[in-house]
Amino acid sequence: MRRRPQTRQGWQRGLALILAMLVMSLATMMAVSLSSNQQFFFRRTENVLYHEQAYQYLLGAEDWGKQVLARDLGANKTDSLKDDWAVKLPPIPVEGGAVAGSIEDMQGRFNINNLADPKNKAAVDAFRELLTINNMSPDLVNAVLDWIDADQNARFPDGAEDVDYMQGERAYRAANEMMSSVSELLYIKGFNYQMYSALAPALTALPTAGTQVNVNTATPLTLRMIVKGLSEQDAEKLTKDLAEHPVTDIKDFLNNSLVSGKPVDTTGIAVSSSYFMIHSYAHIGRAKANLDSLIYRATANNVKTLQRSQGGV
Repeated sequence: MRRRPQTRQGWQRGLALILAMLVMSLATMMAVSLSSNQQFFFRRTENVLYHEQAYQYLLGAEDWGKQVLARDLGANKTDSLKDDWAVKLPPIPVEGGAVAGSIEDMQGRFNINNLADPKNKAAVDAFRELLTINNMSPDLVNAVLDWIDADQNARFPDGAEDVDYMQGERAYRAANEMMSSVSELLYIKGFNYQMYSALAPALTALPTAGTQVNVNTATPLTLRMIVKGLSEQDAEKLTKDLAEHPVTDIKDFLNNSLVSGKPVDTTGIAVSSSYFMIHSYAHIGRAKANLDSLIYRATANNVKTLQRSQGGV
């Protein structure tokens, strides 16, 4: 039996059906794509709003810290871990999340920019001591001095200037100015990450030279820099003692049984501070953010933010 040939009208109906199905498929794909893009843009906008809200809370925590520091200066003329500013702000519920904060005395560490003052021999000696107790060559201080000073004259031994840094695989120049971060040690000839990690707990980079170490808040490693011959174990004991029984006068520090009789340069130490770091943290919705704010407290009425960082200072 012969099959009846399909008519032109039948072919047209089949073609129309195929075209309709293609159009429907394309329309469905476009709808899904638009919906997906809409969800993506919605989530992105929501995340931006969350992060902006979190940042505003971080600025609020910074203001809280500045008020605490101002009030503290009005209450006493010394700074220690017994003061109100040293109490951590626990997570406080806010709309959509929580915010927390803490304050760190940056003069509890040795200011590496003290090396920028060529007359500050005590600072050079203290940094040499830090290198020595970490089993590093004390002459590496020359490379740090060359990194900070304004000239191109390399010190001997172990100094380094532009001519040394331009010969490397990744050429760059010496900063020839004060450090903005202790992490710049990683760029200085003779230092590596392991060495930086060992030295960093004792160091800070403040925007001025000539700051003193607050013995009441000093880290154990910093105390070993300024009290020559202080063992690691005694430094830990001294840190705990000063945390529990802070001194109000340098004479009391020198009379401490762990310090008495050991060489100490009193020009580089104090019992009060002007530079602090406010560490704040917030999470709002899916957003998590942190802020480190370097604060300078000149007077109770003059507490200002010098630097903000969301990646660490």
